Amino acid sequence: MPHEKTRGDIFIAIRSRDLLSTAQQDFNNAGRFNLFEGITASEDEVLGVSLISATIPNSFYNLSNNNRNNKLKFKETGDTEYTTLTIPSGSYDILEISSIIKTLLEASSTNTLTYTFSYDEITNELTIKNSNPTVYNTTFDFTIEDSCRRFLGFKSQEISITTTNGIISDRAVDITDTRNSIYIRLPNLSNSKVLESSSGKFSNIIAQIPVALSRNSFFVFEPPTEFICELSQKQINSIDINITYQEETQPVKFENADWEINLKITFFKSHHTHDTQREFHHSLEQQLRRQVEKTQSRIIQDHQDQTQLNEFINKKLNEIKT
Repeated sequence: MPHEKTRGDIFIAIRSRDLLSTAQQDFNNAGRFNLFEGITASEDEVLGVSLISATIPNSFYNLSNNNRNNKLKFKETGDTEYTTLTIPSGSYDILEISSIIKTLLEASSTNTLTYTFSYDEITNELTIKNSNPTVYNTTFDFTIEDSCRRFLGFKSQEISITTTNGIISDRAVDITDTRNSIYIRLPNLSNSKVLESSSGKFSNIIAQIPVALSRNSFFVFEPPTEFICELSQKQINSIDINITYQEETQPVKFENADWEINLKITFFKSHHTHDTQREFHHSLEQQLRRQVEKTQSRIIQDHQDQTQLNEFINKKLNEIKT
């Protein structure tokens, strides 16, 4: 990114409530801000955009149908097929989700089993037991796509309760379900400076915001280091904003809570202009050098022609004298 500014920055304060919504359904995660007057860079300038700050409501659920992580599939001894439980959407901690799942399991148990969930804060592990494992086993299918397994700390697998020890989670309990960040995207502002690991392609992300753990509250994000994203276009007439999880196809559902972001538009001197000037000067220098070489070559040739002419004249004069 060029570092030489050509003029003052433009600060843009954006509130979600003021945008023309482009969000899916009622997610309130995307919108368009139409500028009253367009922002235009001159021929020798390039535009840059950066996120200065954001105020985000932690109103989105960590478990929901939208997040595709609200299912639990299980069966007990004697069952011919699995039962799939749907956990109500919400923002849970590990004790709350354990309590909900316990209730759902016991309500669906074909053997009137009771279940015990024990969470160890020190090891961040969850233990699940049933009331009569030596007679009735319980098998969980954690391989389904919409599984809540990461909340409970299990890898993708089928695992059974067969002893009084129950089953113990084999990965860290993760109530974020790996959704520990949200991403601010500007889909209509083109750049070739940001790459996403999920696709390996250039991205429209301008900021990654860690999610604060305190639910149902607002948190303020101010990047410790300003990242200025160089834009391809010379003019901005509108700004499209889209807030997603790491996968661009997974929108954040804010449950109609409002958010705010502050952007900065910066004008820099274009490297391309400098390169063009250097190319021009280099080309001009080459042309002058070639012209000098041609002139020198012509002078040398003229000198040789003159020498030959003089020799011819002298020869003829000598012949006349004799």
